[in-house]
Amino acid sequence: MAVVLGAAPAPSSEEAPDEVPPAGRDTLPVDAFVKILGNEVKNPGDIVVGQIVNVLVDPAGKPVGAVLDYGGFLGVGKRRLAVSWSVLSFTKNGILLGLSRDQLKNFPDYRDGKDAVLATTPAPPG
Repeated sequence: MAVVLGAAPAPSSEEAPDEVPPAGRDTLPVDAFVKILGNEVKNPGDIVVGQIVNVLVDPAGKPVGAVLDYGGFLGVGKRRLAVSWSVLSFTKNGILLGLSRDQLKNFPDYRDGKDAVLATTPAPPG
């Protein structure tokens, strides 16, 4: 029997791989979804305050928060903040952040590899 270098032996009929069915398809109409990453985020005054750069999910894959490149002007003064998924609203007019600049003024920055402190809706007074 001759051996040819670089050639794989042909599989016998007993070793042929099972045929794998092609992936199924779902179609979403363009108005039925919102892109998340890189999308601008507006404050309650409809002013762009940041951009989503990452989505934080729990072990089951459910979104629990988003990381924003927040604030700044021309890249100066920009911070990374983590916000709770519950303070974001997804509308046909864009993504809205339900917290004001004053509410986030002294909030700690998000840091990769560290515990994420998520900005959430303030607790009711009293």
